[in-house]
Amino acid sequence: MKKVVLLLTLMAFLTSCNVTESIVFNDNMSGEFKTSFDLSPMMQLAGSQGSSKPESDMKKMDTTIVFNDLYKTHKDSIAALSVEERAKLDKLRDITMTISMDEANHVFDFSMIKPFKSVKDLESISDQMDNAMGIVKDIGNEDGQAPAGQMDELTKTEEVNYSFANNTFSRIQPASLINNNEDEESSDEESGADEDDFGKQLEMQFEEIFSSSFYTLTYTFPKRVKSVSNANATLSDDGKTVFYKVSLSEINKDDTLMNLNIVLED
Repeated sequence: MKKVVLLLTLMAFLTSCNVTESIVFNDNMSGEFKTSFDLSPMMQLAGSQGSSKPESDMKKMDTTIVFNDLYKTHKDSIAALSVEERAKLDKLRDITMTISMDEANHVFDFSMIKPFKSVKDLESISDQMDNAMGIVKDIGNEDGQAPAGQMDELTKTEEVNYSFANNTFSRIQPASLINNNEDEESSDEESGADEDDFGKQLEMQFEEIFSSSFYTLTYTFPKRVKSVSNANATLSDDGKTVFYKVSLSEINKDDTLMNLNIVLED
């Protein structure tokens, strides 16, 4: 069951999905970080392909994976790791992952939650999300049916830098080397490399999903927000929550669209 979910998740990362990044801050700027993926468009697309699977065989699950429990289950394997690897895993102890899938109704939601003690703890949150995904990926792919390199690429979380100073919270996402990617594509074409026909078909089918997918930021603070650097961001009625929604197709062109400086009232 887990394997089915994980492989579908990997497909969704390839085709894009609706992503929500949420942070709720307490008075002392500790809080909870959550990243959520709405993969339902992918499920709807799969259903539109005319699958003959009877409804009784369709998958339905509601699963929570608590990493503290995984440590207990795999404690012997973890004890055999190097000091560096154990230190990396220690950062994942409080992560909780939830997966909800209803194949018949084309529902597929996936999220990861991690509490933190200070904004400084968010410095490595992207790596923690990647590592958490990697562990579950390995558990669900014990037979090695998917190439490890490909799976790592599809489940990679983009690097983001978070900071809080002078009553200002900042989210900075370094720009991707988009030009380099374009050069690589041009190089492949010049070398005469043939693109897989099936891959072309998938790209055409998923293009519509990608164009209508969004990345949403939702940040809730203990104080009212004085100003936000991006004019497209909106505030809740109480002035404490910032909402910012950007098309994934636009982010693909310029990652820096996700950069925000949020100034809180004194």
